[in-house]
Amino acid sequence: MAGAEPVLYTLPDPKAPRVLEVKNLTVELGGKRILDDISFFIPKGEFVCLCGPNGAGKSTFLKTVLGLIKPTSGSIEILGHPPQKNPRGVGYVPQRKTFDRDFPAKSIDLVVANLRGKWPLRNRPEEREKAAAVLKRVGGEKLIDKDLSGLSGGETQRVFLARALVNNPALIILDEPTAGVDVKGRGEFLDLLADISASEELAAILVTHNLAAVARCAERVVYIEGRLVAWGLADELIGHDSLSALAFAAQDHKKPTPPDED
Repeated sequence: MAGAEPVLYTLPDPKAPRVLEVKNLTVELGGKRILDDISFFIPKGEFVCLCGPNGAGKSTFLKTVLGLIKPTSGSIEILGHPPQKNPRGVGYVPQRKTFDRDFPAKSIDLVVANLRGKWPLRNRPEEREKAAAVLKRVGGEKLIDKDLSGLSGGETQRVFLARALVNNPALIILDEPTAGVDVKGRGEFLDLLADISASEELAAILVTHNLAAVARCAERVVYIEGRLVAWGLADELIGHDSLSALAFAAQDHKKPTPPDED
């Protein structure tokens, strides 16, 4: 998968403590090269948007960071260790929130399940206290005893975000977190993401096609199309004609040009 050298704009301080380090990452699946020689890093406290067109390898990259796929060559390290050595160092908010809505479970159960590493039959007082604290952090304190089956799309996002944060991870991954959420819920969730992006402790990767999310939350953008195409500040990449996903999104947000007058 040959390609031009990546375009590197304003990069993080190379001396900053690194939460995620990606070195010459190559992943082949079924004899096909999905990711080719990707290298970048995310320092402590930085919020990065991972962008690229459909089929660019974003999902494969996330699975590799989560330790679900082993690199063909190169490496990924989280706080200096492979993902398998630090599974609770990463919090994950999936794109598709799949659970049986007929199952009699509450929001607290979903959060505590990640805290404990298995589904709880009964929540201990100290677990309830931690779940309550993290739900409050995401504005979902009133959801703690609400049935999962009764949650709206926006409320479901808050609970899954609390679930991802309950173990105090060094890195949080958000995979299209506003998909399937109404306009009001998307706006509220962007407020939460903006708060997360202001954190000086938590590093984050957001996968999204929502330009508002990129513009508001991202400190930097990593753009891939099987390989690293560009890496830099959000303002440096948004609207670039060569970066189809970001250029298209920018075009959508431009005001229409008035017709020429005769």
